[in-house]
Amino acid sequence: MSNGDPSDPRYLLYGSQVSYYTVKVRSYLRFKGLQFQLLKVTNQIADDIIKPVTGGWRVVPILRTPQGKFIQDSSVILDHLEHVHSTHSITPPGIKQRVASALLELLGDDWLLFPAMHYRWNFKYYNLISILNAFGNNRTPHWPKAIRWLGGVPAALKFGGAASAILGITPANTAALEAWTVELLDQLDLHFSQHDYLLGGRPCYGDFSLYGPLQAHLASDPYPKKHLIEPRKNIQAWLQRMDSTPTSISRWVPDDDIPETLVPILQWQVRDQLPFIQKVIEHTAAWLDDNPEASTLPRFIGKASYEIKSARGDRVCAPYSQWMYQRVHGHFARASSQARDELLLWCRGHDIHMGFDEPDQPVDFRHSRVCRVGTHQPTPGG
Repeated sequence: MSNGDPSDPRYLLYGSQVSYYTVKVRSYLRFKGLQFQLLKVTNQIADDIIKPVTGGWRVVPILRTPQGKFIQDSSVILDHLEHVHSTHSITPPGIKQRVASALLELLGDDWLLFPAMHYRWNFKYYNLISILNAFGNNRTPHWPKAIRWLGGVPAALKFGGAASAILGITPANTAALEAWTVELLDQLDLHFSQHDYLLGGRPCYGDFSLYGPLQAHLASDPYPKKHLIEPRKNIQAWLQRMDSTPTSISRWVPDDDIPETLVPILQWQVRDQLPFIQKVIEHTAAWLDDNPEASTLPRFIGKASYEIKSARGDRVCAPYSQWMYQRVHGHFARASSQARDELLLWCRGHDIHMGFDEPDQPVDFRHSRVCRVGTHQPTPGG
């Protein structure tokens, strides 16, 4: 078919089967039972469609709606689809579950980059052939099969150093990262032995965000698939549920409760991820102060230290991470004062110490760019 027929009633999802955020959106489309086609982003499609939509960046996923609108960013795509297809909402009604869902969305989209990139790129002996074939099949599918893997070499060269250069994964913190990953997966496996999804009988935003790295990386690359996913049957069953359209939709956990099996995961997140997010917020505020005329922000603003199980590293600061945290705070800010008090009481009672503070200088995300709130960001190519 063509790359975008206005008469096509389906959604067109541009991305890759091994793309963290593409499979997140694919899972949502399947959950809702929406008609769609996943289109490989060949080099030509990247030049003809992706870069004009994003203002020059080769990023996925991109969703083309049946009306011909292009949307970039997995969370923005899910927000749009939730608005258009409101049946079987993935947003729980209660404040505690809404915040938990948003926190787990932040965990999946931002923090699980660590195990996803580590277990893909730091185990090249086991994974490289599979990775090159996957990237080559996506970018150069028209090449002869015997040499198609060569089309994956540029992508491997681009992303192969991300674990160290962008995320700061080093021999000094690898053991702690791997120990935390095992703890996280064990806890999720325990949770999914008792619940079909994170918050009961239907998926929330957090489910789709965790599904991205677990499916596209850990369950797809040979080494983590064998050593991390295959031994955990309940996670495997959840992955299968997330890759299908359910015949019936069940209920959230009653009374806006958060399952006890999620509490350790949220505790780890508050211990390790949120202090780093606070540093990102501080770097972003300083950049905005130093660049008062700028409307858009760079993708990265320096580096800041982080800790995982007390092991230290230095990761680039992405203002986008602040925008993701603001999604958590938004649920808190829109709740009644009584609901906020109940949430804070629950957090204190479960040793989850977070204040839900709004950044002094909030940011927005529009047209593939993080931008200063209150500024107009023109549509790329428009």
